[in-house]
Amino acid sequence: MDSFTLNKVEFDAVRHILAGYCSCSLGKTVAMHITPSRTPATIELWLNQVSQMVAAVRDVSPPPFGGVTDITAHLERARPGGGADGNDFATIASTLEGAHNVRTYLERLDERLDLLRELAGGIGNFEGEVRAIHSTVDSDGRVRDEASQRLADIRQQIAQTTQHIHDVIYGYLRDPEVSRLLQNPTVTLHGDRYVLPVKAENRGRLSGVVHRASNTGATVFVEPNASVELNNRLADLCEDERREVQRLLSQLALRVSARDEEIAAALRHLAQVDLLSAKAQYAYQFDMTCPEMAERGPLQLTQARHPLLVDQAHRQEKSGVAPDRRHPVVPIDVRLGSDFDLLVITGSNTGGKTVTLKTVAMLALMAQSGMHIPVQRGSKLPIFRDIFIDVGDEQSLQQSLSTFGAHIKRIRYILGKIDRNCLVLLDELGSGTDPDEGAAIGQAILDELRGVGCLGMATTHLSALKAYAYNHERVDNASVEFDVETLSPTYRLQIGTPGESHAIAVAQRLGMPKRITSASRKHMGEQHKQFRRAIQATSVARQSAEQARSEALETQLEAQTQLEAYQSKLADLHRLREEFETWLASLNELKKGDEVMVPSLKKTGHLVRLELHRQIAVVDADSVQVEVPLRELMPDLGQHDVREQISAMRKQILDQAGQTQAAMAEARRLQEEYQRSLHQQQERGRQFDNWLSAIARLKVGDEVSIAKKPGRARVLMLDLGGLRATVESELGQEVISLQDLFPQTGPFAHLPPPSARPERPPRRGHEQRGQRRDDRGGDRRQGPEQRGQAAQRDHHRPPREPREPQPDRPMERRSPETHSAQASREAVLALKPGQQVYVVPFHKRATLIRINAEKELAVVQSGIFEMELPLADLEPVKDLRPEKSERHEKGPGRDKAPGRDKNAPRTRDERGGPGEGRAHEATAPQGKTPDEQQESVQKEQGQLAEDNEHPREDETLPPATGGE
Repeated sequence: MDSFTLNKVEFDAVRHILAGYCSCSLGKTVAMHITPSRTPATIELWLNQVSQMVAAVRDVSPPPFGGVTDITAHLERARPGGGADGNDFATIASTLEGAHNVRTYLERLDERLDLLRELAGGIGNFEGEVRAIHSTVDSDGRVRDEASQRLADIRQQIAQTTQHIHDVIYGYLRDPEVSRLLQNPTVTLHGDRYVLPVKAENRGRLSGVVHRASNTGATVFVEPNASVELNNRLADLCEDERREVQRLLSQLALRVSARDEEIAAALRHLAQVDLLSAKAQYAYQFDMTCPEMAERGPLQLTQARHPLLVDQAHRQEKSGVAPDRRHPVVPIDVRLGSDFDLLVITGSNTGGKTVTLKTVAMLALMAQSGMHIPVQRGSKLPIFRDIFIDVGDEQSLQQSLSTFGAHIKRIRYILGKIDRNCLVLLDELGSGTDPDEGAAIGQAILDELRGVGCLGMATTHLSALKAYAYNHERVDNASVEFDVETLSPTYRLQIGTPGESHAIAVAQRLGMPKRITSASRKHMGEQHKQFRRAIQATSVARQSAEQARSEALETQLEAQTQLEAYQSKLADLHRLREEFETWLASLNELKKGDEVMVPSLKKTGHLVRLELHRQIAVVDADSVQVEVPLRELMPDLGQHDVREQISAMRKQILDQAGQTQAAMAEARRLQEEYQRSLHQQQERGRQFDNWLSAIARLKVGDEVSIAKKPGRARVLMLDLGGLRATVESELGQEVISLQDLFPQTGPFAHLPPPSARPERPPRRGHEQRGQRRDDRGGDRRQGPEQRGQAAQRDHHRPPREPREPQPDRPMERRSPETHSAQASREAVLALKPGQQVYVVPFHKRATLIRINAEKELAVVQSGIFEMELPLADLEPVKDLRPEKSERHEKGPGRDKAPGRDKNAPRTRDERGGPGEGRAHEATAPQGKTPDEQQESVQKEQGQLAEDNEHPREDETLPPATGGE
């Protein structure tokens, strides 16, 4: 980028502000040298990274840079022979630890912040080097005693020798004869040796080595003979310590230098992350946004503010400057490249014309440097190859040139460099010379810019240049607003309206005699007056059009913001719905011992069992079993926050009632969709509660609605452990999932209520069941010919009349007064917890948990489901091994019922449960060996188990009752 432009717009000031948000010297150094890029891919990457870092700073925190410093010089010394000391390695360890913390921070960010997570890959793992340094050097840079055994021994000897020397020296001080010879009763350290200050006249009276004399010569420093050898020993030990320390540091230098390139790469990534964090914090504090960038397109800045003025206002506020004394920051709207490419700005002095140019240049430079800018969302910027500015500030011009000469020199340079991908900003075009000639030169320069096709803005006071925009395509006027009543600028930019200098009005307001202001108006030429009237007449219509355009743009931006907000909320609802459905599916897959999260306990536990009849789950948390409502295992859907957000959004929509109909229609549509989604989500929660309650109350024999044709069926068997149910409808029997029950009130289907059917009389008798089986094609043991004939009969049979759904009726319990029930009760009471029992209504085995004899109840467990049942519904599981009895001796045909066809289906009383009925069926016929009898019994047991678990389509199951 053009260095003159960077200097004139004070880009260095933004660099200093950015460096102030950096956390370490690495980031500060990079921030002070940032430059705009011209590569679209690079700019897009930078801006996206900053956007993600803003989200991380807002939702988490800034990256932790504690302990990180620029260790480049330390690494240079931390080479073999480089002379690094303990402080160098302590600083290196501190920075590598900080790098580890930053890397962990990036890795733990949300997956949506993928660009930041990728930066973690550039920061290596240096835990081994950190441990090696810490085991050798402490945080103060001192080599630890335990760094090596030799060093520990040497330092122990040094301590002992030093103490011995102290004892000898201080022994001299305590001797009265010696103390009279001393200048002062103190001990002095000369180099590494302990000496006594002896009066010069007594130097021969104390035997020892004289090291030096004082400046006055009145004192000599004598090392007593008794400590000479000890001091020599101490000097040798200190030298041994130095060599051992050097050896240990050299080992560290070898280890660190082996990875110096990786460490240097990590430092570069740390600097990049720190710079991104600084950009994000800067943007977040001043509510900056990411502009829409394009290689070639319009420039459209809405509510743009100069960043240096924003920072100045912020500092004034922090320093306590009174609000009326602060400099307000007035946002401006600027556009180029849509309906015009060049903008001529006119207006009064100190009205903000130059600030407008600098604002546009600064924001473009910041955006191409990968920074968010203080504009409203939806602002657009093209990517410029270069930006050229010619600002007429006196301090920015060479003093040896006149104002006009300085302008011409700079503009000549600009015209020689520009192309259609550049932005040109010219201040006070045509000034500094004769107005007519200056206007002619200014028009020629604008012609040149139009010919190149670049975007540009120019400020001027010349009327001829105001008319230029009316006579040339792709050029428009703009002005900075001026309040004549207060004689002060408002700093607002009005596109489409040329401005006036208001010199006569200002002079009159300031007290200029009326005769002079009147004479001034007379001196204004008639042509100039006509020009002003024409401009004013044109400006009225243009201002109205510009106002309408501004309102339409504002409405579009607000509608876009609402749209994105609703889309975000809808995405959240879709995510919540997926989580809810996933949770429902996971509930069906829960097994004993699975780990579940219990929000009320704020900890996880292991599932012990689910008690659907009580709608609770028993969870083992830290070896303590607690009962948790089943709803607690459902994830928090955050519906309260959603309702609050909907309320806020509804208020925003109502505030926009007077805006365009298109935006309102879109907002209403999104609101209704959002409300429907929320209602569906809440309804799913209520439906799931109802479904759980219905499943808990369900009994064999109940007529229920199902999610399949014909919509109603009667429950024949419940397999809560397998989450299945066997049902019978007018279409036959089938095994369905529990999810297919109660679809009208459950969360798995939304079918309309079944149509009214005439009531179908119940069929409980054995003759009716046998007749129905015969009607459907006979027993499964029929041959193909018989089954074909039966199928033909079914084909010609008239369709059944529809039946009314039967009301739910209680499951028929076994009468506890029968002899068999009494025997079963006594046998069940004799069982111990953990033994197997047979649940007659469910046709399934279960494990006995506990018995309440007083209430005639028992709790059994099947899979992870726990049920409470009457004792009359339970039977002990008997041993089915063959045994001798009177019935074995009756010979063949002993169990055959009179008049019974051998191919006729067995009734429930004949098939029986695992009690006496099944024991009879399992009894082997006479004439077989014990081995043959055992094989016959095992086959019969296997056939019974298969019939119970997988009923065939042509077989009638046992009656749905629990009675005898």
